[in-house]
Amino acid sequence: MRVKRSVDFRMAPKRTTKRKGTAAEPTRDEGWEPSKCSRSDLESLVKQGFLASESVIQWRPAFGDARPYENTGEIIGFVPYFERGFSLPGSDFFSGLLYYYGIQLHHLTPNSFVHMSVFVHLCDALLGIEPHFELFRHLFHLKPQPNSASLDVVGGAGIQLRQKMDRVYIPYKLSQKVIDWKPRWFYVENQGNSLPFITAGPPVQRPEWLKKPYDMSQIPELLEMIANLRQKGISGESVAFDWMNLGSSLSKLELLLVSSIKGEVNPRVVQKKRSQMEKLFVEYNDYSTKWSMFLNSSTLFQC
Repeated sequence: MRVKRSVDFRMAPKRTTKRKGTAAEPTRDEGWEPSKCSRSDLESLVKQGFLASESVIQWRPAFGDARPYENTGEIIGFVPYFERGFSLPGSDFFSGLLYYYGIQLHHLTPNSFVHMSVFVHLCDALLGIEPHFELFRHLFHLKPQPNSASLDVVGGAGIQLRQKMDRVYIPYKLSQKVIDWKPRWFYVENQGNSLPFITAGPPVQRPEWLKKPYDMSQIPELLEMIANLRQKGISGESVAFDWMNLGSSLSKLELLLVSSIKGEVNPRVVQKKRSQMEKLFVEYNDYSTKWSMFLNSSTLFQC
């Protein structure tokens, strides 16, 4: 077994020609809080079904580590990420977003995964399409955290709805702040090297964080479909409620949708199946309580 070693990635001293006041290069140990994630914490996630067993995907606790250790086959996961829908291996859609924005997994805030989870399953289960990159960019952007002048190493970028998009997207509320989440990190296998490897420093803002989609050809039709869902009472809460409680019955319907429509908008094909799902959704009206459970606990979403 490969022996892990602590790495700080400090840069060699600069020449004396360096201008006074120039910022030093970041080091691997800056911006991290010592891990408080123990083996029992991870075993609890496995027991609840939010993390695959150690025999399926290699993970290990980081309890007591002041910063991540080098292992090119591992990435850093946070317990609240998995509680809000993240799973491994990451989907092509999620991996593509990370590479497009130029960020790493640990750069995201926990509530980013709520947005991702709801969007992915809205597309899969109710729009009858694979997660739509242009629709996502139309609805969401990446916002620096806590501000553009000083980005955090951990949680320095948050996925957020664009201004006024709450008027056209399905409604739901987020918890304002996830308390004490940054020490809850651990090591997990980067299956298939699908996600960017961890490097030093905070995320670097790029124009892509704010760019809107180039191809708007399908957006109006998709927004019209979402508007019809809003009229039927479909919300983020109901999507979460579905995946927490309805389980296999709706999963079978989703499989039918995904297998029959691979990434194309075809309302005529999906209308009958989608209507069945809508009927099941609107029969449940205690969404606020279930949504609170989702925000403070976890879901079966996978993004």
